[in-house]
Amino acid sequence: MSIEIELKLSFPADALPEITRHPLIASAPRKGEPETLDNTYFDTPSHTLRAHGIGLRLRQYSDGMVQTVKCSTAQSIDGLTRRPEWETPWSGYFDFSSVTDAAVAALLTRVQNQLIPVFTTRFFRDIRHIQPRPGVYILAMIDTGLIKAGENDAPIHELELELVEGDEDELVRLAGELQKNLPLTFENVSKAQRGYRLAAKQPF
Repeated sequence: MSIEIELKLSFPADALPEITRHPLIASAPRKGEPETLDNTYFDTPSHTLRAHGIGLRLRQYSDGMVQTVKCSTAQSIDGLTRRPEWETPWSGYFDFSSVTDAAVAALLTRVQNQLIPVFTTRFFRDIRHIQPRPGVYILAMIDTGLIKAGENDAPIHELELELVEGDEDELVRLAGELQKNLPLTFENVSKAQRGYRLAAKQPF
């Protein structure tokens, strides 16, 4: 299990060039090559996992597919979230043996045969390494794409700052520096939450 600590910001579509030109982004080395990520989120027809604050996703990378389980019961404040997650290479079937939270694992196993795709996301991701000072390491992930649920879709224009090393206050500090010159707003609604709302035809 790992604890994901990230701060999410959204931006207008036409601000992307401005973001990539910002000195803190432009000077940061890339982590690998930018790539398009295809994601499918699963739940039961009655959305049992959502009701228990659990997210289940399959993500296609260029070199394989990964299953991710996240617990999203924690509230996001000013874009900042902390949540446990478990990742497992996909071998053609759901495998929850790596989920160390007994209650979460039991629920996933109980509903495993009921799981169906609920919505998908497809976005282009550009990842940059940002090390503002010794002992601090942040991944800046620029995501642009779409959430789709049936015939409905919604755009993705997000900058995610994920803490790898250092104190979480560093995420707030970096976001503040970027917001001085860029049209970035704190985003407290995850892609998964937006996807569920889209599937239910609810307003964002």
